Amino acid sequence: MTTSMYAYTPADLADAAVLVRFGCQPRLRPLQFPQYRDLLQRYRMDGAFRDAVDASADGLDLDVKEAHTVEGLILHPREGSWLSYRLKDHPKLGVNDRLVLGLAHVAIAARAYPTARDLEEETVKRISLTDVDDFLRRLTAKLREAAVDADGLPVPHPELQAAWQLYTKLPPSHLTRKKGQLSQSSTQRVIKEALDWLVHQGMAYPAGELGPGTYRLAHRFRVQVREAAASAAYTALCDLRRAHLAEED
Repeated sequence: MTTSMYAYTPADLADAAVLVRFGCQPRLRPLQFPQYRDLLQRYRMDGAFRDAVDASADGLDLDVKEAHTVEGLILHPREGSWLSYRLKDHPKLGVNDRLVLGLAHVAIAARAYPTARDLEEETVKRISLTDVDDFLRRLTAKLREAAVDADGLPVPHPELQAAWQLYTKLPPSHLTRKKGQLSQSSTQRVIKEALDWLVHQGMAYPAGELGPGTYRLAHRFRVQVREAAASAAYTALCDLRRAHLAEED
């Protein structure tokens, strides 16, 4: 954020707050709301207004990552912010559930964006429940090998190791008797829960027309993955994903 000597009017400050409010609703799209579209354009063209918006976001412990023409103002809550979401905050998830769901989230990111180039190119990525499930199951042996170093000593990724061990104990898919839906005790159900959460956050879209359990990943998700790209679990899965792609070539 830069400082400015610009004399803001109450209307300027109100408009800045409105744009941040739009950004806090990630499923809204500027093309659907003329006010959102106009304020976003003003943010991109008017430096003084951009400073006011950045300051409003700063006061809410948010960083403005991008003003995207299609997906709108992309905000990222800071570490420890009251607006940040952590799996341990989920009231219905036990420790094991959080580990497996966390693994599913990281696997979606690593499957879609295994390289730095993937994180920069604004191409639409498609992914399905079976894509992610097959990806993780194919890498089971590699994950086991990656759990120790060349001297046979454990690599310090205990949560990743615990997560994939729990994951491999679950069946890929299991339908409930009454409704014929994926059972909570199947890995594809866990992956679906992760992808449906991304949909709720405006980071993915259901794409059933492309096949059962298929989703499109939004640019907004790519931006969020870039923010977490240094995490140990993501780095480890990306390394394995790239090795697998090299083997396929």
